[in-house]
Amino acid sequence: MDPIAFAITDNLQIRWYGIMMAISMLLGSYIGAQLLKKIGRPGDLIWDGLVWIILAGISGARLVYVLTNISDFVAHPEEILRVDHGGLSFHGGIIAGVIAAYFYFRRHKINFIEVMDSFAPGVAIGVILVRIGNFMNGDILGFKWDGPWAMNFPYDEYHRMPGASQEDIILRHPTELYGLLVGVITFFVCYVVWRKIYIDKVLPRGANYITFVFCYSLLRTTIEDPFRHVSEQHRIPLFGSITLTYSQIVDIVLILVCIWAYTQLRKWDAARREVENRGSGFGGAESRQERRARQRAEKSKP
Repeated sequence: MDPIAFAITDNLQIRWYGIMMAISMLLGSYIGAQLLKKIGRPGDLIWDGLVWIILAGISGARLVYVLTNISDFVAHPEEILRVDHGGLSFHGGIIAGVIAAYFYFRRHKINFIEVMDSFAPGVAIGVILVRIGNFMNGDILGFKWDGPWAMNFPYDEYHRMPGASQEDIILRHPTELYGLLVGVITFFVCYVVWRKIYIDKVLPRGANYITFVFCYSLLRTTIEDPFRHVSEQHRIPLFGSITLTYSQIVDIVLILVCIWAYTQLRKWDAARREVENRGSGFGGAESRQERRARQRAEKSKP
C-alpha cells in the first residue's frame, strides 16, 4: 500500500501514518474522557489540555527513538524531525505524555490515578491504530521470512535503495500486525480491569495503568520484538546467540517494576484515600498550600 494518502502540493504530502496517529490520539482521548465521566469526573476537561499532552508525547517519543537509533541519523540529521516517516518510541511518548498530563490534571485537582486508569484502554486503542499506520508506512519491519503469512512491503526502505525496485519481492514477518495484536489484547484486558476497579469495586485504584504497562511490555517483548529486524548494534548479547533489543531490556525492567507495584497497590490506595478524605475538589489530593494551612491550624489548637 502506498504510504501517502494524498498530496496537497509536490512538497506537502499527507501520509496514512500521520492520519492514523491523529485518529489514535483523538479516539484514545475520547474513550478516556467517557470513562472518567462514568465515574463522576469532569472528563471533558481533557480536551483543553490535549494539545499540550499530545505535543509532549510526540516530542518524547521522537527524542527517545532518535537517541536509541542515533547511528541512523548521523548521516542524515535532516530526518530527525521527519516524524511523518515513522519512528516513535512508545516508552518515550508515554513518559512525556504522562508528565504533561500529571501537571495538567493536578492543576484542575482531578485524581491523577483515576485519570491514568481511565485512559489505559484508550492508549491501547492508540497502539492498534499506530501499528496500522506502521503497516501502511512499511516501517518497523520484521526479519526476512518465507512462512505462510509472510508479507512483502514494496515501499519500505530496502525497496528505495539504489538498484532496488518496487517489483522486488522481499518476504518478511509482518511485525506491524504482531504489534496490532498486542494492542488488541491489551485493550480488552485493560477494559476488564477498569470495570473491576470502578464498577465492581474489587480491585484498588491504580491497578489498570499498572496492568497496561505490564500487559503491553510482556506482550510486546514476546510477540512483536523477537521478530523485528533490529541491527546487531542495537542488541545486547545475553547467552551465546541469544540477544535482547534495547526495547526488550526496558520492557523486562518495566515488568519487574509492575510486579512489585502490584504488591503495594492496596497499601498505596488506602494511603491516598486517607489523604483525599482531608482534601477537596473532585476526589483530588489536597494541595501543598492546603496541607500546610491544615498543619498550621492543627498546631495552633490549644
